Amino acid sequence: MFGSLKKRLKEAVEKVSKSISKEEPQPKQLPEKEEPQKKEEPQIKEEPAANEDFIIIEEPLTKEEPITKEEILVKEAIKKGVPIKEVKKEETLKEKKKLPETDDESQEESLFGPEDEEPYKEKEEEIDLEVEIDKEIEELEEIKEEVAKERLSPQIAESEIEVKEAEKEEKTSHGFSFFRRVSEKKLSDTDIEKILKELHLALLENDVAVEVADRISTDVKKELLGASVKRGKVENTIKDALRNAMLDVMKQDKIDMDALIKKKEGPFTIMMVGFNGVGKTTTLAKLANKLKKYKPVLAAADTFRAASIEQLEEHGRRLDMRVIKHAYGSDAAAVIFDAKKHAEANGSKLVLADTAGRSHSNVNLMDELKKVARVNNPDMKILVLDSITGNDIYDQCRLFNDAVGVDAIILTKADVYEKGGSALSAAFTLKKPILYMGVGQEYGDLKEFDPEEIVNNLLK
Repeated sequence: MFGSLKKRLKEAVEKVSKSISKEEPQPKQLPEKEEPQKKEEPQIKEEPAANEDFIIIEEPLTKEEPITKEEILVKEAIKKGVPIKEVKKEETLKEKKKLPETDDESQEESLFGPEDEEPYKEKEEEIDLEVEIDKEIEELEEIKEEVAKERLSPQIAESEIEVKEAEKEEKTSHGFSFFRRVSEKKLSDTDIEKILKELHLALLENDVAVEVADRISTDVKKELLGASVKRGKVENTIKDALRNAMLDVMKQDKIDMDALIKKKEGPFTIMMVGFNGVGKTTTLAKLANKLKKYKPVLAAADTFRAASIEQLEEHGRRLDMRVIKHAYGSDAAAVIFDAKKHAEANGSKLVLADTAGRSHSNVNLMDELKKVARVNNPDMKILVLDSITGNDIYDQCRLFNDAVGVDAIILTKADVYEKGGSALSAAFTLKKPILYMGVGQEYGDLKEFDPEEIVNNLLK
């Protein structure tokens, strides 16, 4: 049952999950270690000394050679093109003033200009990720050994490990945890679009109405957008979101049939309506068998289709139930009226009325159905839908509900219907519960509709 939808949803979820899980986490780039730029000492070409005030140096000074104060002054003079005499004169004036040595930058005159000064930048130490991983693994093993020694309960042990991991995460440098970044992924808009595209297509391929597919996709997007998922659990996360969305579409208030029948003072009347050939008469017999403790009376109100009365009479004979009938072409409303009177007179608590199948697009037949419902005022109107109908089920639901006001749904031929979209579409369209599904030809083949069971089966 619903095998095609199940298979297609599984393929869609697996495809997207693998695609998302395969995306490698992008490690946070650590600041690159800046190599200090080595300043090359100026190479002064040898030229004839035209002026005694300048000194020509053939080889640059190196850090290994001892540098005197005078050599520094000479070197600085060469850089700036200051005559040696002026440098010596300035030094002499300083010595004469005997300025006290001080650490105050405002009073200290640097030999270097502001353009030559480079602030010292402390280089950040690079993190060896492999070493970090090994350290964290060793610490986790130590925690487990300590817990085992103290013989703590599994719950306390797990709590201890979680606390330690949380502490480590806070202490991790650069504000991120390597383990968390590797094991978890935050779903982006791109990821969500991949998921929705596959799911939407899978739903439409299996007879889910466009409106229903859109609603499910919207709910899935709301639940997944921005969520952080473990890389090995992406598929489960998508399935959970899809499960919740599908349940939200199908789940309606349950109807307690027994309570309603017992509460009614007179006979409880159920009228079966639906399209041509959906299986109303057979479904009515199955429902009568399920509720046989109430001694149901069957009303053959389908006075239009050939052999419809004989078919219901045969079911009544097999189930040992009374069938109320009129001649073909007679008023269907009168047949149901007589059946209610008979049930009341014989102490029956239930009347099940069959009606002629009619096209939801045939205005005259729909008007006749409105009259039958208006005259007899049934306690419940059940719309019988053929699961194989496909997307047309959406229009059937809407138009039958507009005509007589549907209270519940029964889906037939669910055992041979592989797509399953009709169940989602019908429940969403009418906002009414699906009571049962026909899963065979026997009287007992009327399975109670359980949304959770169906959704869980679809997402296995």
